[in-house]
Amino acid sequence: MFEEPIIFTSFVDACKGHDASYRGIKDNEELRDCLEGQLADYNDNVAAMDLVLFQQAMEHITRICRIIDQPSGHALLVGVGGSGKQSLSKLGAFILNMEVFRIVVSSNYGMGDLKDDIKMAFTKAGAQGVKQLFILTDGQIINDRFLMYINDILSTGYIPELFAADELEEVTGRIRSEAKSSGYVDTPDSLFAFFI
Repeated sequence: MFEEPIIFTSFVDACKGHDASYRGIKDNEELRDCLEGQLADYNDNVAAMDLVLFQQAMEHITRICRIIDQPSGHALLVGVGGSGKQSLSKLGAFILNMEVFRIVVSSNYGMGDLKDDIKMAFTKAGAQGVKQLFILTDGQIINDRFLMYINDILSTGYIPELFAADELEEVTGRIRSEAKSSGYVDTPDSLFAFFI
């Protein structure tokens, strides 16, 4: 019971072609084989990422996957630059079949641009069902007001007045049949709750 490290994950069974089941990992080699296979797939299909999967890195990936696999799961990863936080997060997203969403900040990037980018991400996630991992680094927060939007997303799951009324009607119209089949009433408030 007190054996260290205690690692639980759901993706190791999926690596073997079975249904994902959340379970404890007793054999580090089993975890290492799975992660090395996933890293090789990532390097072949997405971009070359030179990662060394030492014990702590493997433990961090399992933690990241456990967090982002939860509904509205979010984490603040703190560490010095070059410690692998983004790389491990990208690999975790790849393992869980998530799309990585990042903003591209330029010298004239402002609140309106951030709002448009977040609106696009919400539409993909809520109306198209695309699972996403949003990575935002401290260097991308060029305006302290960006944190208001991030705080709204983390605390309530939505930014007030993100969509104009006609845009929201269009987005909720796309999910109407899915919402009804999930037991939601066909009212604007109910459809919006399903969208969120």
